[in-house]
Amino acid sequence: MKRNKSRYFSVKKAVILAAACCLLIGTVSVAASGKIAYLVSGFYFKDYNNFEQLSEAEARAGFSIKAVKSFQNGYTFSGMNVSDTNAKDEEGNTLDNYKEISIKYEKAGENGLSMYAMEAIHDHDTDTRTADKTVGINGTQVKYYVDTYKRVPANYETTPEDEANMERDDYFISYGADAVSENQVAYVIWVQDGIRYSILNLHNASAPEELFQMAKEIIEQ
Repeated sequence: MKRNKSRYFSVKKAVILAAACCLLIGTVSVAASGKIAYLVSGFYFKDYNNFEQLSEAEARAGFSIKAVKSFQNGYTFSGMNVSDTNAKDEEGNTLDNYKEISIKYEKAGENGLSMYAMEAIHDHDTDTRTADKTVGINGTQVKYYVDTYKRVPANYETTPEDEANMERDDYFISYGADAVSENQVAYVIWVQDGIRYSILNLHNASAPEELFQMAKEIIEQ
């Protein structure tokens, strides 16, 4: 997937889109030698089918995280992997490289959820948008957002309505889908002990209370 129009795209949201794709995210200053233009991500090293393999995933990623096998709301571990992401400038030069641990959770009759963890030092997000809701949990600020994503075919021509929507901080269009579709994504983000965590519902806008409670269970580990 690749954006035809340069527009700021928050790095923290890049993981929401399909893996192994090219995401144009605008320009975010990271060093005197260049600026990030896009991320290439989704090169998965290995799938881990048991929660007890977390230590193996941590060794592969090079950092340790907090995680739970199941949440009080019934979501239970269903898989885990480690991905590699390259942040590149407009000429294709790699400005940063980092790994991320993702853990998938499932619950009968519900859409799956995912938790992502990466070293916060590699978070190049400069988004100053105010969160839809923020709570403090044991001294950690947890932010809740809801975004709208419109996925379109590669030959899709944006409409005046699309252009207007893209001026919003919570609306994004990505190219490369088989058909036009639109959905809302709810997620929480926080940083603890040098690790940036996020829990995302990729299918619909979960109530903030549910995601805050799940974050609380991770934070208090």
